[in-house]
Amino acid sequence: MPRFALALVLCASLLNGTAVIGASALAQNTGLSRCLDPATVLGAGGDVSDKELAAAQSACAQLRQSSTDRETLARINGAAGTIAKEMQRRQASAR
Repeated sequence: MPRFALALVLCASLLNGTAVIGASALAQNTGLSRCLDPATVLGAGGDVSDKELAAAQSACAQLRQSSTDRETLARINGAAGTIAKEMQRRQASAR
């Protein structure tokens, strides 16, 4: 009986750890979406609000600091470049 209880506790701990890791990955993916989605819309010729653009720029900056994967970092840098160009264009047209 004690072995069964120990197995049950270990399984519960493992599942809880998996949930925490899953929540962390979800948060990272949400940030990635906030960075990449507006850049994709802009690249396709769509329109993004100033608020969305500022949020995307912030998300990209945070992801640049935290990302270690080269492929993901390349995507983030590409999106950040697209967003930066659009922000410069809007600032120039506001003058």
